[in-house]
Amino acid sequence: MRDDIRGRRAPCHLQRFLTRRYGRTLLGEPNFRLVWAPSRLEQSGGVWVDWHPTDSPSARQSGGAQPQRRRAEMRWVRKYPGEECWLIERWLPPSTYGSREQWYRPVSAGGTLIWSSWAESALPACGPYPSRGDYEDIGVRMYWYPSERHLTAAVDAVLRRLAVAPANGCTRAQRRTLQAQQEQTRRDQNYDEFCRTVLDDAGQAFGGAPMCGYGGRPRSSSVELCDRIGIRQHP
Repeated sequence: MRDDIRGRRAPCHLQRFLTRRYGRTLLGEPNFRLVWAPSRLEQSGGVWVDWHPTDSPSARQSGGAQPQRRRAEMRWVRKYPGEECWLIERWLPPSTYGSREQWYRPVSAGGTLIWSSWAESALPACGPYPSRGDYEDIGVRMYWYPSERHLTAAVDAVLRRLAVAPANGCTRAQRRTLQAQQEQTRRDQNYDEFCRTVLDDAGQAFGGAPMCGYGGRPRSSSVELCDRIGIRQHP
């Protein structure tokens, strides 16, 4: 559907396992997918220089070779250059990448457009706006043939981390504020419970009702005990 995987693909039974366990997106694509890193491509915009295949890198650097052509266009490039492993990608919705208007702004304004003086035009360095969302690496590298157990452990760890990670700075501040409020409430409850326990132990037997008895040392009054623990006024 996306044409961003060319070459070696994930084993069908492993991809079916990921789709069956972790579901699909609203577009019918899997939420998680297994990819072979060298086969994963992405679009990139800019000015591309094409050399003759027989020209060596040293000749190109020294100026002994001339480029065949220069073009300002979009091209498919490897998303993970230098990687030779299996990895897992997670689908992200278009809102993750901002609005379409913001995407097509210049880089200086927070967008992806790069101006080329040679071509006298601007191209999005990260390709066209991902209106259907895109897949991003979750940070797992498997240099061996993975099993269902490996995939489950990796994806479940990511889901647990996402469950406790705030989505943005505002949410993070709200969560920290809520945690501080809960901690303060817990401390207040513990102190109230301590005061009730101490005052109950220091209270007169039978609530101060008259009784007959002999011996024993009179217990301290509640007022004296409150004064020792720092309670100066009655609520």
